[in-house]
Amino acid sequence: MHFKSVRHTIATIAATLIAFFLSTHTLYGQFNTYSPYTLFGLGDLAKQGVGQNLAMGGTGLAVHDNSRINYLNPASFAALDSTSVYFDFGANAFFNSYESTSFNNTWWNMNLHHVLFGTSVGKHFGFSAGIVPYSSIGYSVKQEYDNYETGEAMDTYFKGDGGIMNFYMGASIKVFDRLSLGVTMNYLMGKLTRERDVDFPMNPSYSNTSSLENFDLRTPLFTLGLQYYETLGDNFFFTLGGTYDFQTTTGVELDYRVVNEIYPYDTVSLSTDELITPEYILGGDTTVQNLTIPDKIGVGLSVGIPQKLILTGDYYIQDWTGSMSGENYTTTRYSSMRFGAEFIPDREALRGYHKLMSYRLGGYYTNYYIQVNGTQLKDYGITFGLGFPVRTMKSSINVAFTLGTRGTTEQNLVEENYGIITFNVTLHDLWFRKRRFD
Repeated sequence: MHFKSVRHTIATIAATLIAFFLSTHTLYGQFNTYSPYTLFGLGDLAKQGVGQNLAMGGTGLAVHDNSRINYLNPASFAALDSTSVYFDFGANAFFNSYESTSFNNTWWNMNLHHVLFGTSVGKHFGFSAGIVPYSSIGYSVKQEYDNYETGEAMDTYFKGDGGIMNFYMGASIKVFDRLSLGVTMNYLMGKLTRERDVDFPMNPSYSNTSSLENFDLRTPLFTLGLQYYETLGDNFFFTLGGTYDFQTTTGVELDYRVVNEIYPYDTVSLSTDELITPEYILGGDTTVQNLTIPDKIGVGLSVGIPQKLILTGDYYIQDWTGSMSGENYTTTRYSSMRFGAEFIPDREALRGYHKLMSYRLGGYYTNYYIQVNGTQLKDYGITFGLGFPVRTMKSSINVAFTLGTRGTTEQNLVEENYGIITFNVTLHDLWFRKRRFD
């Protein structure tokens, strides 16, 4: 394919994806998960990374690669090729099934996942910016109660949706050719909406009560990162990586309203010229509460053969104890172990496209930040995926699969089995390069 046609194709794809993003950005305000555990806290903390990371168990702290935007560690931005610019767009699809001692359910959905930009500025500086998910909620739960004294029934419906996005900008610098330092400014922004309705199905004349709560978060969050990488000949390399997210305490706007429907069907006439609505607001207020997002530490190691094999592992800790609590739940200490591998048979192969492809595998085990009914949730699974390169440029199409389990059927809880398919396109082009003609 001619160079100009490649550039034209990439520009067309980029314009199409940007238009798609602009036309569907409202999806970020809706839930992209469906889990009863998002009743609690900030909801489901998103699995971070693009398809390349997610196919390798969500690892990336020690991945120093010039062919991808690795926002998990801002120090990696310095690895991007000089005079190059990268765009990355992705979407994912969820499939969830739930099992408890009393019910089973399934659900699926698809959403836009991320939009990223990255470039190098000379040989020693890298820069990246983007929009990625931070957390989301989505649930619809019905609880049935029987009053054995009167024989009357009461149903309670819990509904929730919304999400928090991370708008980030980061930069990094190479020091002594082997050490990279980076910093990211993250801005978390979004709204979580939770609703509860109480209904009396056997007595429609009874008044019904509903409550609506809007949790509005807007706060900056800073991340420091470093990577030390060493290559020994042509057959071995190792990289050490680490990140530190600073603790932040912010005021969160909490808007709530409680409504009582005394007459659920029609307006009521108090006189010949006065009508009242059947909905009476029992209470409503907007308050500002403090929320602490604790500091987070991550360390990683990768080893392998340059341009061929990567074996990597990450470990995170974050103590959420005391940050949030409510009925039947509290936040607790979070920790996560992740591991992954990537293998490319032959980057320079002239025949056999399968030799140019990237084959990825990984897994993870997480002690979740939520404790329900005195039981800390566990989240674990396996991952795998493929990368399909565009030969003429450092562009690629990537797909990642995640199969995981969270929760348990013990302690009156729910076991959640889920599958996630993540699809992303990494586009590469050359900037800042002067062309010479003889």
